[in-house]
Amino acid sequence: MKKIILTITLIATTISFAQSLESKIPASTKVVITVDGNRLLELVPLTEFENYSVIKEIIKEVKEDKPHINGVSDLGLDVNSDAFYFYQPTDSITYYVGLIKLNNRVAFEKLLDESGKKKVVREGNVSHYSEDSDLNMMWNDNILILSGGMPSYSYFSSNRERFEAQALNEDEGFYEIKNRVAGTWVANYAKQLFNYNGASIVSNQSYLKSKDSKASATLWINNYGGMMNDMMNSSFYSAMGSSMNMNNDNNRLGFGSMVAQLYFEEDKVRMTSEMEVNDKWQKAFKKMYASKLDKSFFKYFNENDVLSYASFAINTEAVLDEYPRLMSEIYGGMLPEYNEETSVAADLFSLILDEEAVGELITGDMLFVLNDVIEKDITYTTYEYDDDYNETEVKKTKKEASPDFTIMIGSENEKLLFRLIRLGVKHEAFETKKNYYKLNLPSKTPFDLFAVIKDEKIFLTTSEKRLTDIISNRVAAKGGAHKKLIRKNSSVFYMDIDRLISKIPESELSKSEKEFADYAKDNLKDAYLTGKMKGSIIYSEFIIETEKNRKNSLKVLLDFLEFVD
Repeated sequence: MKKIILTITLIATTISFAQSLESKIPASTKVVITVDGNRLLELVPLTEFENYSVIKEIIKEVKEDKPHINGVSDLGLDVNSDAFYFYQPTDSITYYVGLIKLNNRVAFEKLLDESGKKKVVREGNVSHYSEDSDLNMMWNDNILILSGGMPSYSYFSSNRERFEAQALNEDEGFYEIKNRVAGTWVANYAKQLFNYNGASIVSNQSYLKSKDSKASATLWINNYGGMMNDMMNSSFYSAMGSSMNMNNDNNRLGFGSMVAQLYFEEDKVRMTSEMEVNDKWQKAFKKMYASKLDKSFFKYFNENDVLSYASFAINTEAVLDEYPRLMSEIYGGMLPEYNEETSVAADLFSLILDEEAVGELITGDMLFVLNDVIEKDITYTTYEYDDDYNETEVKKTKKEASPDFTIMIGSENEKLLFRLIRLGVKHEAFETKKNYYKLNLPSKTPFDLFAVIKDEKIFLTTSEKRLTDIISNRVAAKGGAHKKLIRKNSSVFYMDIDRLISKIPESELSKSEKEFADYAKDNLKDAYLTGKMKGSIIYSEFIIETEKNRKNSLKVLLDFLEFVD
């Protein structure tokens, strides 16, 4: 039976279902995931979707027990509407629910095996199936509700004696009692949802604002900090916290609503997220993330000479200045009895660290550039054996990929840096090489590393020639689209997927891995992950560019399924 449910869930989250099922989602719901089935089927029609080998295999497995199943349409599910998953915590149990639209009740009920059918209870037009707190199903002609629950560890532990008194017999242990009680709660919750006609999630303006008809999937969280708090409440840590009078009602993380959306466009897959920072934390976050990478870094940046890069621009002084206060608020809120202790610890942190001095030593600007991946001959030791199993040590060589990279870190205190370098030389961590330094790395490190302090920056690179070019101002800097991208965001991570895959030695790939790599090279281009703060919102965006000669980016990603064993 659980195989059938797994199949339904997989198909539901891949294609989607449901019409106006949002009316069954209470207005108080904390998290909602929506999958737009109609949008996905516009991109990849059902007949094409069913031709993927992994889907064929799933259908084949189901068909072994249910010979009448020949495709998704035989499951009785409406594949042209939306599917919803939502999460609703309480002090005693966290409910998770999936809402799916049915278009053929008879076909759906044929999925149940004989033992499963015996567990079905029908009341009027509504059927109910339950195994335990992990699985509960209710359906009628049009709606299927899949629900489950995760009991709160702390709640049941705190009320253990009361629940143990409810044992059906002396052989029923606490775990079985908890599972049975939670199963009853889940079943009752599902019944409430089936008959629910109260205020729904569509009355929540934040939720309505998150809806976008172009998105294939959307995640909406009413309060991110509150959600993390709820997760702690239902975990083992909550039980620990209860013994320390932990305050579980405070939104300690300072974040409000969050929305993440997935788009499959013609030439790229795009995932965006927006997270709200509450009034109390806005000032601190703006101070920390208002920086942009210093323009002087681009004197040493050639965007035509990168396989990948990562840039970060934060205000180190602001981070160190705000961090103690934020931590005091978090842990002081969690442990109110220790509020004074956390406050003192925060003050000590600020006293020990001179934020301004550290901010001068490491400004918070950093640029990592992967220039190349080079094949090197590596010598290693192995052993050979003759017919009498006598061992002989043999030295061999093999080719191994080694990264060629450059790291630039901003600093406004070169005097202290040089003092640290001299200490490194004294203790043989560095060795002097003319007007720069070489780090003494462990012998097995597959690359050398050279360093120099110049132009209020620390330069670390695996290429001695590149370092001497930096020292002599012979770097052929080249700006453009990447420079603009870096300057617009607090952080950027970039990969040239095509060129990176080309650098993988073919000798290290199996036949199937090579086929996979060839497909990726032909169909995937650049990937970006960016982040910034604007107003009260932290924005992030992840993009994978795909070949334009394909139907759409979803088709490109689904074709990868053909390489999955």
